[in-house]
Amino acid sequence: MKKKFILFSLIFFSAFTLAEDFRVDSIKFKCLEKGMCKNTRFIFNSLVKTYNSYEHFKTVLKLYAANEGIQEFYYSINRDNNENILYIKTKERLKIVKIYEFDFKGESEIEIPTILPIAEDNFFDEKKLEDTRNLIIENAKERGYEYSKVNFKIVKEVGGIGIKTEVDLGKPILIQDIILSTKSNYIKRFISSKIMSYKNQPFAVQEMRAKIDELKLVLQDFGYYTVDISLKFQMKKDNNVVVYVLIDNVERFTFYFLKSDVLEPSDYKNELASQMIVSKREFSNEDIRSQISQRLEKLGYHFTNIETNKSKSTDKYGDPMTYYKVKVSTDKRVSNKGVFFKGNRFFSQKELEKFFRENAPEQARLGFYSPVYYNEFKSALREKYIAAGFVNISVDDPNVQFNRNDATEYVTFKIREGNRAIVRSIRVTGVEPTDRNEVYKILEIDEGKAFNPILFKDNISQIRNYFKQAGFYFIKISNRNEKNFVQYVEETTFVDITIEIETGAKIIAGDIIIIGNKKTRKRLILREISFKEGDIITSENLERSQGNLLSLGIFSSVQIKPVSEGTTYSDILIFVREKDFGLFEIAPGVRTDIGFKLSTALSYNNIDGLNKRISIQGTVNRRFDLHALDDERRKSGKQRIEYDTSINYSENSIFHSNVDFSLSLSKSRKRFFSYDADIQRVGYSFSQDFTPWFNFTFRQQIEGISQYEATDETNHGQFQIGSLTPSVTFDFRDRAVNPTKGALFDLSYELANPYTLSQQENDLTIDYYKMISRNKFYYPISNNIVLALSATFGIQETLSNRGENSSGESTVRIPSIKVFRLAGADIIRGFEDDEINRLSSGDDISDYEVNNRAYMAAIKFEPRYFLSDSMIVGAFYDAGRVFVDEFSTDDLRSSVGLSFKYVTPVGTLDFDYGIKLLRKKDSSGTLESPGRLHVSIGFF
Repeated sequence: MKKKFILFSLIFFSAFTLAEDFRVDSIKFKCLEKGMCKNTRFIFNSLVKTYNSYEHFKTVLKLYAANEGIQEFYYSINRDNNENILYIKTKERLKIVKIYEFDFKGESEIEIPTILPIAEDNFFDEKKLEDTRNLIIENAKERGYEYSKVNFKIVKEVGGIGIKTEVDLGKPILIQDIILSTKSNYIKRFISSKIMSYKNQPFAVQEMRAKIDELKLVLQDFGYYTVDISLKFQMKKDNNVVVYVLIDNVERFTFYFLKSDVLEPSDYKNELASQMIVSKREFSNEDIRSQISQRLEKLGYHFTNIETNKSKSTDKYGDPMTYYKVKVSTDKRVSNKGVFFKGNRFFSQKELEKFFRENAPEQARLGFYSPVYYNEFKSALREKYIAAGFVNISVDDPNVQFNRNDATEYVTFKIREGNRAIVRSIRVTGVEPTDRNEVYKILEIDEGKAFNPILFKDNISQIRNYFKQAGFYFIKISNRNEKNFVQYVEETTFVDITIEIETGAKIIAGDIIIIGNKKTRKRLILREISFKEGDIITSENLERSQGNLLSLGIFSSVQIKPVSEGTTYSDILIFVREKDFGLFEIAPGVRTDIGFKLSTALSYNNIDGLNKRISIQGTVNRRFDLHALDDERRKSGKQRIEYDTSINYSENSIFHSNVDFSLSLSKSRKRFFSYDADIQRVGYSFSQDFTPWFNFTFRQQIEGISQYEATDETNHGQFQIGSLTPSVTFDFRDRAVNPTKGALFDLSYELANPYTLSQQENDLTIDYYKMISRNKFYYPISNNIVLALSATFGIQETLSNRGENSSGESTVRIPSIKVFRLAGADIIRGFEDDEINRLSSGDDISDYEVNNRAYMAAIKFEPRYFLSDSMIVGAFYDAGRVFVDEFSTDDLRSSVGLSFKYVTPVGTLDFDYGIKLLRKKDSSGTLESPGRLHVSIGFF
């Protein structure tokens, strides 16, 4: 239903339009549906204020009325006692708060699609309801219920409506008979045994097609590569159906290789089978030779001798069978003796040879014949010439000359350079002289120099970004699609460039209009945005504001944009969609390190509309094996249930200040490398953003720790650790989630001693500091490529003078549970926890008594390529280690690997596979695993 929007023109209209400004003094609100409109009434109260003009008022009013929660809207204005009274009548859209389980009439039921047009927490829409009906009916027809009916019943619920769905499937169309037509008795028996169960069942056509496709794949695995299976249906008078299964091309194919110099016979067989399945035809001897020859050519083997013998017979089932007997022999791998270029005048032979080697994959780089790369290099060579101004460059296909006597070849690339395009003139219009000079600086081309169209395209994007960051949000290159933008003249010898810029007005934030916040208070949203009324609007502060709001975790979507174009002052619309604030979760799972786990969480967010949050969380797990424990504890085989429970409370802007507060209580039982521990914690923190880029946090925590089942007696006993941890963060990233440029610097200093409520006893005094510096850098290479670097360094040290007890043991040390371990965000990808936390001696750091110093380092370098706004691939190099007493960069462990990232509102979901660059043995002599898959979210 289209939203009704009616404007009442009154006798005061002309006066309103002539006035410099217009004020709404009060609002009279009427709901067209009794007992509703509570949320709408709250939203419209903020319309009481002064506007720049009456037209400005109407623009703002339309934005409010366009709220997705409003179904009908009417307004008028009356003037009474020199006050403008805004009369509003509205009708809210009903919200679906519950969708009941489907009620099937009769004995038959079908599986309903999990995703339907109607969904809980969405607004009621008649069209979506009808789409849901049609989807269910279509789904029922596909399962043989041709005459199904769907009825909906709308019921009132607290906060909206519920939808009950009644499905009457009616009498199904049954499969009366299944008739198979084929010359193969074996295939007939095989398929019949798999599909005869459908007989006298509802005619589920899609399910049958899927089953036939599955059986076709099985037959192809048996060698029936060209088999064709189709279905035909015949309706009977009683509305039942006869299914005909037509099976053609029932010949089997098999390959036998007498000799293979390069590849395994299975490699050849799999490729030939795949090609035959795709082509759906029988191969000749020449086809076989051609396929194998092409495969070997890609590997650098040109001189091959492939003998094939094709014979026909029948198999044991009586089906026709074609038998290919193949013998493959090759000379040695063909070496490349030279890369030559003809027609090149601008670039020398030496320059092009160097370019060829720089971009070559391993096969070509080592000097072997590489036809795939030769064709790829042809395109790379064209781009190189285009970047140098040769826009009409032509490169022929690579010409390869072979010498069979010594198994060598040389390749020639024939080039027709054409004219080099020189920039004759550059003209920039539509901007002030100062900005024009900046544009010339951005353009990395000069008059009299060669024209690089690839670089020019990037420069245009940089020009747009420059003006956007200066506040010209609606910047346009008005002639970008016109002939005069880049004009080649005199047979492409010269280029005339004209850049016509329409900056529009510099956008300054007017009113900040917030829509969609039914529960969230306006001041919480205003606190998180990085601009205020009167500030210049840039794309950067809009993106940062959007990221800040999403990171609160209370909105499913956030849109921020200027309302009007062409005026200096523009209202800024912030449209938010709130999440369901209550959540209960039960999540079973499996992890290689902790085994089977079961997690549960009960949380409620946005209490009082100020994002006060409370949550209760719990996890229990039992390990599959004890490989993460030390040798002695592993041999004992003692299993133990682990758990972690916590209650957390957090609040933004405590006591109406700019300070965030959090409180946490937790109890857990965990298994560590050389001991088990029961841990109780209570802690609180205060945090404040002094600027958009500077944050200070102060945390106090008290922990009671009971360690037992320890291999070393020094790790056995009760500990109390009280600590104070101030930290500072400097965040210069363009956004918190998935940054593409900028840097982040974080420094924390944890102090634990008797004055901070840590234990002080004869046998153990806890007195240490722990300092950690975490730094991240992001540098954009292009629109799609970003270099990311993370560098973390930590040092911890005992502060008291070292003393000894009667047994000669140190009484001042850092408890093992607080000693550095590389885990979580600091893990070196490709390593298990027990592998990366070994010292240079091969022993785990937990086996050492740290009564002086410990260090940790973790460095990660990761070039990233953005496939889209939400998917990223990358390669990485990680290096790091933990140390006791002495730190040495020579002892860092390292790995390389690949990463895939999926962007979520709270960070990237990372799938990383790392491979160790140097595998080592542990203290027991066991060789480390080659690598490991890591799954994490929001770390780097």
